[in-house]
Amino acid sequence: MMSAYFAKVRPTHIENWSPALKGLSIPQVDVPLTLEEARALGFINKEFSKWFDNASISPVDKIAEKIDLALDTYPNGAFVRLGSRSGKDSSYAHNRGLRVTNGNAAIRILTENSRRIAYDLRLALHHNYSPHIFVRQWVEIPACSEFRCFMKNRELIGISQYNCKNSGPISEITNNAGSIEASIRVFFEVLREASHIDDGVFDVFVKLNEQASKVSAKVQLLELNPFFHKTDACLFHWDDGGDFDGSFRFL
Repeated sequence: MMSAYFAKVRPTHIENWSPALKGLSIPQVDVPLTLEEARALGFINKEFSKWFDNASISPVDKIAEKIDLALDTYPNGAFVRLGSRSGKDSSYAHNRGLRVTNGNAAIRILTENSRRIAYDLRLALHHNYSPHIFVRQWVEIPACSEFRCFMKNRELIGISQYNCKNSGPISEITNNAGSIEASIRVFFEVLREASHIDDGVFDVFVKLNEQASKVSAKVQLLELNPFFHKTDACLFHWDDGGDFDGSFRFL
């Protein structure tokens, strides 16, 4: 079961994206980890250290140095994550946010009680797979500007407001729905040519530009997820094969 799951999620990790797909995303620096470094990173996560077999912690300082070097590219700070996903569930993230400016802070955001990171590191090590850290240029992304899109057989079968579980209607979306949808559909034509997979769930950031009476939008790729029921369907659902009808859904 674990092997089948890993085979499903591995192509969505950023390090496995096609170069063209990476070009559609936010600027970032790839920091590959060795297996020893991955084990050390998991071991210092105290709540989950038992998953990592008394690993040495000495490689952690080296990881911090490599992240510091990558951060030189982004003096205003960065968002640091694994290629698989972020440590947004970490104690550091909850208390201090996701923006970091040094390697030690990045290590904390990846390790302090983050089940997401610990699970992904354990999964990678189980398959003898060396994970990657990505240091991404810091970009302010309002909750109203994220959208989840569903691709099946390289066709766009649904677009959903991403932050929809605990919010009501958002005026930035309802007032600009036409421009948002049109910009995502245009972006998708480029994305499906760039994509290395046929089925996926991709998250995008839509930055609206209001000039006089005209509204334009810039779309950037944030994340790629597997097309299966473990991925949140937002305002769609996976039951009975799903209700993906090609529409744009928002509250």
